[in-house]
Amino acid sequence: MASGHTSSPGASCPTRRAAFFRLEGVMHPAGAWAGAAYLASNAASMRTRLLGLGGAAFSGALRGVSLAGAGIAGAQTTKLAYSTIAGFSRDRVEVLGEDYARDVLVPEARDEAVRLVEGARRDGLVTVLLAESIAPIADAFVRLLAKDGPTFDVVVANQLELDDRQRATGSLLSPIISPEIDPKRLRELASLHAIDLTTSRAYGRSRADLVLLGLVGQPCAIEPDRELARVARDLDWPIVRARTPYEVPANPDGRELPDHDEGASL
Repeated sequence: MASGHTSSPGASCPTRRAAFFRLEGVMHPAGAWAGAAYLASNAASMRTRLLGLGGAAFSGALRGVSLAGAGIAGAQTTKLAYSTIAGFSRDRVEVLGEDYARDVLVPEARDEAVRLVEGARRDGLVTVLLAESIAPIADAFVRLLAKDGPTFDVVVANQLELDDRQRATGSLLSPIISPEIDPKRLRELASLHAIDLTTSRAYGRSRADLVLLGLVGQPCAIEPDRELARVARDLDWPIVRARTPYEVPANPDGRELPDHDEGASL
């Protein structure tokens, strides 16, 4: 996995528990293509803005179809989304990434997800943010969220490829963080930070998160799509939905009494 910023490797530390959160879907409802569209809409020329917005919208549309059924890999839609900012300077990307995090991601972050991050930190878990977005967006989100709320110990995000003039080429550096987490990369990340996956937590929203959720001992679905909700019910995984006045507040580990609808809903 590519990394935005990470904590120091914990090879000599005792094995630790972690809580893994996806930026897209879990911490915020929008996908990575929305961030690419925000950056593309701020291109210098009208032509570039239109082309960029069109490409980002097409990426979002592809994400909405059955990727497996259409033979489209999730990584391809991620690459397409960020190909729209080719030619942007590194400084420009960092400024716009900060703007997007400040104006969109932080104000619209899911309250229930923020509470779960706070709970994980109280429990002494290593908090890990997995972002399909590029590092300037993910890093800015973490930095701004930490001003009034919880923070993350490890951030894993996509990295833009830059040319010798420090301008985006339109490509991402490998390995690419896609909607489907690569189990090999996750195990490498866990090893680097002395994380025991079997006692760790993970939070996902869509069927693309099934691999991530299946690799940890304490999986949990947040505002799940239809397929993830079905799997979560079948496997008795907790389901977190936006709290209503009739719901019981979630415990720090994300569980609470079942309601009348979802069985394991929190």
